[in-house]
Amino acid sequence: MNVLIPKSRRPKFAVKVTIHDLANIPLVSGFVFVRWHLQDSARGDARGRTDKVPIKDHKAIWNYEREIARVRMVIEKDGMLSDKHVVFEVVSEYSGEKVELGTLQLNMAEFVKEKPTGRRYLLHESKINSTIKITLDCRQLSGDASFSTPPLSSGQVFGGITGVIAEQKEKDDPLHVPSQLIVANQATPSLYRKTLTASWQRQDGELPAEECIEDIFAGGDGWAKDSDGLSRGRRLTEDLPYPDLAGTVPGAGVDLKRKNGEIMGWAERHDLRSWTVAG
Repeated sequence: MNVLIPKSRRPKFAVKVTIHDLANIPLVSGFVFVRWHLQDSARGDARGRTDKVPIKDHKAIWNYEREIARVRMVIEKDGMLSDKHVVFEVVSEYSGEKVELGTLQLNMAEFVKEKPTGRRYLLHESKINSTIKITLDCRQLSGDASFSTPPLSSGQVFGGITGVIAEQKEKDDPLHVPSQLIVANQATPSLYRKTLTASWQRQDGELPAEECIEDIFAGGDGWAKDSDGLSRGRRLTEDLPYPDLAGTVPGAGVDLKRKNGEIMGWAERHDLRSWTVAG
């Protein structure tokens, strides 16, 4: 950074970095951690890493927080705050082998005048569709405050969940159309719009739209949970009756071997609960 630039044009910020979770992981076991660093900075508080946490239900949760005490940015001649990037690297580990799942680069200058909000992002340089939730909270400590900031880039997937589907309206107005949609992959916006901008009319046992999508990204099935912790879809499966069909299936209770010595399929399917084969 040019030291000849007046301090008033080099405002100082404290930046709190929060790494919440990684969702939609295409793995059922192993561990995941995140390394991060502030570009062009060798200070010790400008880099760090989360703990290794186990993958559970295709999700890893950290809720990791770290504050960078002094971040200098420059106010350019046009009054725009200069870029300052923080880089995140997501790494999985299984049986001692480490694999980079993807990276993410965010411009801190875009968040200076934004309300601190957890936003989800698709990983870059990645072959998977995992999304990482991060919050950047920038607080100005000194310097001139009369500057403009770059707009939020289109790398954002969700601005909270309400960035895709706005706040659910009151029950007396059940129909609601989402107000905005921002997706990272420019090849998929039309698919998201067709899927998510339709009117949402909540029925009994269903979650509000934003909670439904959050649940699906967290590995759930999008249904509300009852007092037993079961969703409607799971409850239907649990309550499905298994009637005794003995005598109604052809061959039940008789010799199950064909003349050529082959055994009929159901004779070896001991996991079938509808009927049992006599000895």
